[in-house]
Amino acid sequence: MTAAGYAQEVSTTAVPVTLGGAQVELASGRWFKAADMYARLVNAQDDVSRAQARYGLAIALSQLGQEEKALRTLDGTLANDSPLGQAVAELRGRLLLQLADKALAREGYAAATPWLEQYDRLTVHPDKARYARIKGAGEVVDTSAGPSLVLRVGVLLPLSGDLQPVGDDILRGIQLGLKAFDGRRGTRLELLPVNADDAVSAKAAASDLLAQKVDVVIGPLTSTAVEAAEGILRPAGVPLLVLSSDRVVLGQGAYALNYLPAEQARAVARLAVAKGKRRAAGLIPSTPYGYEVFDAFQDEMRKRGGTIVGSAFYNPGNTDIGASIRTLVDTVSGTSNVYARGFDTLFLPAPGGTLPLVVSQLSYYDVDKVDENGDKALLLGTALWQDPRVLNASASAVRGGLFAVPKQDDAFEASFQQAFGAKPHPLALLGYDAMRVLADIAAEKQRTGDDFTHLLLRPEGFYGNGGYLLFAKDGVTERGLNIVKVGEQFEVEKAALDMAPLAVPENLMPRGGGGGGWW
Repeated sequence: MTAAGYAQEVSTTAVPVTLGGAQVELASGRWFKAADMYARLVNAQDDVSRAQARYGLAIALSQLGQEEKALRTLDGTLANDSPLGQAVAELRGRLLLQLADKALAREGYAAATPWLEQYDRLTVHPDKARYARIKGAGEVVDTSAGPSLVLRVGVLLPLSGDLQPVGDDILRGIQLGLKAFDGRRGTRLELLPVNADDAVSAKAAASDLLAQKVDVVIGPLTSTAVEAAEGILRPAGVPLLVLSSDRVVLGQGAYALNYLPAEQARAVARLAVAKGKRRAAGLIPSTPYGYEVFDAFQDEMRKRGGTIVGSAFYNPGNTDIGASIRTLVDTVSGTSNVYARGFDTLFLPAPGGTLPLVVSQLSYYDVDKVDENGDKALLLGTALWQDPRVLNASASAVRGGLFAVPKQDDAFEASFQQAFGAKPHPLALLGYDAMRVLADIAAEKQRTGDDFTHLLLRPEGFYGNGGYLLFAKDGVTERGLNIVKVGEQFEVEKAALDMAPLAVPENLMPRGGGGGGWW
């Protein structure tokens, strides 16, 4: 759809919009609203206003994973030496590289070539390092004398004990990834799996891998095993892609491969703000998990321009949490009148097994009632909600609520079932994605000679079948997540992006002016 067509589709309301108002929405991360507002301005009479609107709309669309539509939106936009003209030119180049990277990951180098050829024709060439990496994927390497680079990959998993079924499935996912991605541009990945089902075995296994001169380690799975392995591997500078979801063990060379609860909380906070919800409250179980996810939720809401208007904590072991609910309402509104509650969003990271009990009490105290404006508080949760009990009639008050959950990959599950005769554990996909990442790093290490950590922390992140991976120095990895809506069944409201969106430019309204041509 063209930018003009998009404008016609969303301009059904008569609310007046301005470039300044659209910029506020864009800066606050409200991508849907920003796209709506900019789309109504893309056919402005003067050149500069039209270019500003198309530039803003393209940024908003890129954040929603719609890079091709964003690229078409820039057609007919000024191309000159003004700050606006240069910003448009740079965005066009970055969009082309994003599309080339996606095509490379999904279909191979031939599919990426048309996007690279368009990039070559530009006069402004942003992100040359990313361009060189994608271009390098088309290099033909002579492997007649053997692989030019071998990346030795240690694997620490529970291959015995209570967690053996999980460890076995993750290792099988790794093996499928090895089959799919090994040998890129003449490089090889050598797997060295060792049992690590507790702290003692993890420490011994890490020492064994260190003696074998591993380059990187996948695992361990539990936080105690990670801490034991870190004590051996960290002083030697061997990075770990850990499978534990405990944030405490991350950093100083340990990077999360697993999905972190805090990232789930951040994801639903971003979506709430994108939907125009700006006043949130929390009803939180008083557990380490509850504290962790609520801290992340609050932080993300405030970063996006939202407000936390109140919170209350409850003992998840209690069947009656009425006192906590009354405290929440009274704290927010100063009155027991729920219609004055003052929040449009309620973060409720309760486990699926207890969620029906919690929401039934919300109904009893009228917290889920529609207010005088006809609005119902949006309920938000985490992956704990993905439980069949949430669909029971006893949890009907949570219908319409949203939660973040790791993405499933049907093609991977089918391959796993065919290879091993059973459905995979959800964490098996982490092993598969790890091999995609490591094969990519090995190829780049061969091409550039850069060290592992530098390549792992590349700003555009990595494509992932289970959602993108964007590694950070502190070890906290951002993952692409599905946003799921609770209805009669669980319905994907917003599919996870398999590649991280482009970084949002600092200047969202660069100055226009001067003569020039057109794209």
